[in-house]
Amino acid sequence: MVRRRAHRGRWCIAAIVSSALAIGLYQLWLLWPSLVVASIQWQREVNAQLADLLYDAKANPLIAGGYLAGFSFLYGMLHSLGPGHGKVIVTTYLATHPTKVKASLMLTVISALCQALVAIVLVSVLVWGFSASMRAVNQKAMIFVSLSFALVAVLGALICWKAIKHIYYSMRHSKLQVMALTPLSAQSPDETGQLALKSAAHSSAQPFAGKPSLAQNHHHHYEGCGCGHQHVADAEAINRASTWREYVGIVATIGIRPCTGAIMVLLFANMVGMYWMGVISAVVMAAGTALTTSLIAMMTLTGKHLVKRYLMAGNNNSSKAGWKLTGYYLQFFGGILLMIIGLLLMGGQDYGISPVFSV
Repeated sequence: MVRRRAHRGRWCIAAIVSSALAIGLYQLWLLWPSLVVASIQWQREVNAQLADLLYDAKANPLIAGGYLAGFSFLYGMLHSLGPGHGKVIVTTYLATHPTKVKASLMLTVISALCQALVAIVLVSVLVWGFSASMRAVNQKAMIFVSLSFALVAVLGALICWKAIKHIYYSMRHSKLQVMALTPLSAQSPDETGQLALKSAAHSSAQPFAGKPSLAQNHHHHYEGCGCGHQHVADAEAINRASTWREYVGIVATIGIRPCTGAIMVLLFANMVGMYWMGVISAVVMAAGTALTTSLIAMMTLTGKHLVKRYLMAGNNNSSKAGWKLTGYYLQFFGGILLMIIGLLLMGGQDYGISPVFSV
């Protein structure tokens, strides 16, 4: 009775927190137009400051270049605090999938560096290879942005498909329960039969020493027989391979979109004849972005583990199995969320939705 009341109390607190979070998100949606206007004004001021630092770096590369690197790092940190589809992908995946801290940091850092590298390669090829204008560079960059939005929907579909398979197998085998456990002897039946065959062969082969017996060379293979061969595929290895494929998909989805700040600073640096300084600034900017997104990822994992520990406190093994199935449903809904975001991003300009995920 006491446990049931505690369980109801946890669910009530979880419902209150979820309601407060939903109200906060709705208020953010209402205030978003004014935030976008303030963000555009701040972006213009930052662009002018970066251009001035690049002009100063031409006359004094060491001092002005150091200020440019520091300002680029700060710009990357502050720019990544704003909403973006990369942070939505990372937070959705980390909140709905069992992920370790090391893997989460690798996702955020590699994704940020890929965005900077794509911007560097894009601007270098178009400016140095084809002598393209700033307008042409922006048009080509929008192609990569559209491809990134399409990959968001594809990634969501793949996550949904994986979650559906897990849910199907869990519901299919949910009726299999262990009713009793019978202790076994230290030796398996295969080992007992093998020893019997060896002893019989040894006794019968005494007069015929030097003639090999078939029973002596016979070996029964089973899981854990100790022969050194892997007879059964490891479930952890299969899950690990699937997880790494998802990681590659997430990095490709985020990293294929070039960083707009990196493109801007590269174009300004090319105008003043300090392109190598622009490349360094773009990489430092990616480091600032990686720091902020890593902090967001850590907060997401910490919040998820706290909620999980709070809701699973005092539960038995059967309820833990139910929570595992609930995790698969969360993965399914997370995939649906990514699909919806990807579709809205691809058609956002046509339908005039709030640009909460596109800045």
